[in-house]
Amino acid sequence: MTLEIGYHVMSKDAADSHGTYDDELSIVEFLRRVKRREELPLDLTVVGLDEYIKTADDAAEAVEYVHTILRDRVNFILNRNPVVQFVVHDVEHWKGGVIPVGETDVRLHSIFGGSLDQEGPGHYAGEFNVQS
Repeated sequence: MTLEIGYHVMSKDAADSHGTYDDELSIVEFLRRVKRREELPLDLTVVGLDEYIKTADDAAEAVEYVHTILRDRVNFILNRNPVVQFVVHDVEHWKGGVIPVGETDVRLHSIFGGSLDQEGPGHYAGEFNVQS
């Protein structure tokens, strides 16, 4: 499997077709490592983003927390130049990418900024700069 350096958000179906990486972290462990500036694999699959948001007491707060960590640690992540694949249950296209999370639809741009473009069904990809 070859993906460009950057973030990739994929539905399980898209990831099954495209493949996942051997190095896999939960969203909690990924955020912990990024926040602490700990070592990250070059090619990485992150699971549980949608469940993390769904089970949070406040989904909007959870989305903002993820966005803030990615924004504040962009230089750390850029120095590593990894491919980070987020596998979620589903990604829909509705005025941009949306992760359906329970009763709420979370727009990808609220987490990853406007840098994600649709690459195919259930697959969005973009840069590490989540402020653009």
